[in-house]
Amino acid sequence: MATILLAEDSSTHTALMRSLLEQDGHRVDCVVDGQLAWEAIKASRPDLVVTDLRMPELNGCELVEKIVESDPDLPCIVVTARGSEGLAVDALAVGAVNFVPKNSLQKLLNHVVRQTLAMAEVNAIFRDFSGQLDSPELSIELPNDVAAIEPTVLYVMQTLAAATCLSTVQIIRVGGALSSALFNAMCYGNLEIKDEDTVVSRMFAGDQCNIDELRERALQEPYCDRKVLLRVSVSTVDTRFFISHDGPGRLTRLTPAPGTSESFEIEQCRGFVLMTSFMDDIIFQSGNSSVVLVKSESGLA
Repeated sequence: MATILLAEDSSTHTALMRSLLEQDGHRVDCVVDGQLAWEAIKASRPDLVVTDLRMPELNGCELVEKIVESDPDLPCIVVTARGSEGLAVDALAVGAVNFVPKNSLQKLLNHVVRQTLAMAEVNAIFRDFSGQLDSPELSIELPNDVAAIEPTVLYVMQTLAAATCLSTVQIIRVGGALSSALFNAMCYGNLEIKDEDTVVSRMFAGDQCNIDELRERALQEPYCDRKVLLRVSVSTVDTRFFISHDGPGRLTRLTPAPGTSESFEIEQCRGFVLMTSFMDDIIFQSGNSSVVLVKSESGLA
């Protein structure tokens, strides 16, 4: 499906990630440090880079920064070990499109890679229409079905690709933040998934039974009448994503504290890290049941 460059100095983690990615049909080229990764990219451009953060010669954050400066259409995903959360935030700040905790590789890596490649393809298809759609507005009502999130986000990203001058990396980052907000609104807001419920992590690991479990929950009272509303407004000043849900659950959580090791391993908190890293402003309204994600015009240029 795709050619992925994997930069990781641990042979154990290299073997695990290579196996997972190859199971999804990808070609995986492996290097043991950031400098070798940079040389490999210059020799033969991959479709995606997956990199560790703590490596000799050139660390993952430095590698991401060099890639974004030279090729803003080449997406990078970072993998994080406990204790390197600060580096992960730094990597997101300089241009990484997502992160995966090392102790969540089996449940998250292929999910994040699939999502990244799907949004990269959107920009490859629609880049020829860049800037040709004038100030569009969208309004979409989503059922409580997690399967509806990806096609919705891809549709919105197609619109943004035609209305703005987004690079591939920018498309993926904005799409990732939007996807996280919709997921939190649906699962934690409307369906009231609890912290101790493992259905979300099992679903990301590819367990179809858990997708079916969420769908069955959505058909029951009181969840069946709840919707997620998404409204998108693009102007010459900024792009705004208005997301609201009908349930009593919260779009965000305060514990564990944001930025801690524990918070990086919980999907609701992980999504909030992506939103705060990729958006210029986040405005919570109506007691945390709605949120406005703001991306300024300068961030989209």
